[in-house]
Amino acid sequence: MHNRQPLLKQNIPARIYSLTRSAMMLATGIILLAACPVCAATDQADLSVGMKTLPLLTTKITGVATLAIVYDPDNPTSKEEADGIKAVLDSGFEAPGDLKLIGALVPVGNLGKMARSRIAILTGGLSAYYDAISAAAENNSILTMSTDLNCVKSNKCVLGIASKPRVEIYFSKAAADAAKISFAEAFTMLVKLI
Repeated sequence: MHNRQPLLKQNIPARIYSLTRSAMMLATGIILLAACPVCAATDQADLSVGMKTLPLLTTKITGVATLAIVYDPDNPTSKEEADGIKAVLDSGFEAPGDLKLIGALVPVGNLGKMARSRIAILTGGLSAYYDAISAAAENNSILTMSTDLNCVKSNKCVLGIASKPRVEIYFSKAAADAAKISFAEAFTMLVKLI
């Protein structure tokens, strides 16, 4: 028979019980975070992180450029995130150099609208569309980025961006090569390769 008494009743000192319980709660939190690839919507800080990579492209983007904001109109969270990104861009977001970004909402059902863009930001909740989005990006040499790190880990986005809790940029060379996107050598020292 197994002893099913609570840990505290098994003569385990209270300090060890408390540490064990804390470790179990931390592990549960990590598991929940891992299961939630997009726990926060893309915000201005995330956009700033992603846009700081643009000067390191070997084919520079200058002047006025369209930034596709790819979202799922049937997913309220995705739609809200897309609207938030567009609002940030429309409120005078400062891109590096002389670049002026114009946000264009692109629903997943109309990926042909991406063709006019050089950059695409993907909202969360698009994993079912990764292949189609990646194909559209490859056909038009579009730099794709997302705060949904699963997109870059599955080699469907070129960049995964995070500004919290610390700045991190993840890079999929496979996705970049497929879309014919290349960066200066210094870029690889600043990113985490997938």
